[in-house]
Amino acid sequence: MTTASARPRPSSASSRGSAGQADAEIRLIPSADLARHLPAIADVGGRCFTRPPWREPYPMARSVAARVLADSERPGFVLALALSGDEVYGFAYGLRCSALALSASHPPRNDFTFKELAVLPELCGMKLGLALHDTVLAAVPNGPYWLSTHPAAHAAIGLYRHRGWRAVAIQGPRRVIMHKR
Repeated sequence: MTTASARPRPSSASSRGSAGQADAEIRLIPSADLARHLPAIADVGGRCFTRPPWREPYPMARSVAARVLADSERPGFVLALALSGDEVYGFAYGLRCSALALSASHPPRNDFTFKELAVLPELCGMKLGLALHDTVLAAVPNGPYWLSTHPAAHAAIGLYRHRGWRAVAIQGPRRVIMHKR
């Protein structure tokens, strides 16, 4: 199991009291340990994906946990959590899949799809997303890598571009596909 540390600092808008003062440990979570983290993943998804630009209804935003569980049985599944004790501050995951490559008209090549990245809103800007991203990709050193995100998710797109991703296709008003070698 791989771990890394990030030290979030509290923001003045924090609604979590001292949560931002604790060290966050970035940890890869094996599929066998996933079940105990699903409620926290649902909570993070519910707090993140109801906000702009996604604006998903709360139950749909929380359903990210069901997607993580379903994907955990697929080849090449990798999940990283930002943890402080048992509290989940964020998560990122992906798996071996070529669907995005095909939808962007690229031939499949044992691709890895970076499926989701979410950090509690009051902890955004503290580099937890960057640490989660890097931990997942380090666990899968051979690309190519693919992801899709909302074109108005400016912070996420900035993080991805900073890490070498480039936009290769736009599909409608709610999806940009990005690629990294």
